[in-house]
Amino acid sequence: MSIELRGVGEDEYSRFMSAMAVGFGEEMTDEMMAARAREMRHGRVLAAYDGADVVGASVAYPLAMNIPEGLAAPVAVVADVTALPTHRRRGILTRMMRRMLTEARDDGQILAALGASESIIYGRFGYGAATHNARWRIDRQHTAFAAAPEWAGRTRFIGKDDALALLPEVSVRACADRPGFVALRREHWSEHLADFDAHRRGAGAMQFVVYEETDGRIDGYAAYRIRGEEVIVVDFMSVTDAAHAALWAFCFGIDLRTAIVCDNRPTDDPMPWMLADPRRLERRLQDCMWLRIVDAPAALEARCYAVEGRLRIELRDDFCGWNAGRYALEGGPGGARCVPTAEPADITLSAAELGAAYLGGAAFSALAHASRVEGDDAALRLADAMFRTRRAAWWPHEL
Repeated sequence: MSIELRGVGEDEYSRFMSAMAVGFGEEMTDEMMAARAREMRHGRVLAAYDGADVVGASVAYPLAMNIPEGLAAPVAVVADVTALPTHRRRGILTRMMRRMLTEARDDGQILAALGASESIIYGRFGYGAATHNARWRIDRQHTAFAAAPEWAGRTRFIGKDDALALLPEVSVRACADRPGFVALRREHWSEHLADFDAHRRGAGAMQFVVYEETDGRIDGYAAYRIRGEEVIVVDFMSVTDAAHAALWAFCFGIDLRTAIVCDNRPTDDPMPWMLADPRRLERRLQDCMWLRIVDAPAALEARCYAVEGRLRIELRDDFCGWNAGRYALEGGPGGARCVPTAEPADITLSAAELGAAYLGGAAFSALAHASRVEGDDAALRLADAMFRTRRAAWWPHEL
């Protein structure tokens, strides 16, 4: 029997989520399914059917992503992509991915983003590793500051209802000029803060601490759990240097714990420079957002560039053939223009490399040294300078 791809209505959400849970080897309670269903109403839900059975799943959420510098672009955030173990190696993922990207283009999303369970999967569909997270661990005895901004405000605990009201707005302000940040819908935040037992992985309930300035403004928060003798920082946002220092001082000072762990920090976080003994901060980088350029000329024209320049870009894109071609990009701090051209290319690359470099996360020269981009030294230096960003790209809230 052939596999059929089609959209999923609300009356089929339960079957869809049951199949998705099997694909990921997880269990979903009725409460978790209800929360996920509220999210899915705002997405494009696609399933693969073998007769009446759901054997593949995916959701694409139309949202907005921060792009350099201080701008935003429509993005399809792809989540819950899986095929059942009984139906692997039958082209289901390829068909779903092609359908999702085509629908994203038709719906006006010029970018697509996802978090990959395995880094080997999505490059063949034109996704590139665009952001990286720093994973931290430090023993409490080594958390003394050598230098830190002063703060006059206070930290205080809030409950879950207040967290849902306050945290989304704080995260938007904290990441206003952060490439890669995606502001989530209230439904996504509700699931994030629901604190289901399955999400705790042996840790305690999530606690919420905010930093409140002297005028009452909330300029940061830390959401954390306790697991044994570890403080696990789940989500941390700071609008100001004062909030950043005060909240880390709080996390480092929690009594009866011996270590602080955080899996999701931007690569340019200033914390290592605040520590008296920064070598004690164990750091490990891991890819986070995989970015796909859905509409190449629109995406290149949408962002601003660090310096003025003109590049002729040859883009190879076998998976989304509408992108393939040669483009003349003229851009600078004030904006950009990107049009097709017949002139010889300065640099040649595939969609995956353009996705990796688009937010400033990968340098064209480094990709060239890895034999993933072609171009002479002058063109590569210009591309590096143009695509450079003031802040490192970061995707703190993966779906």
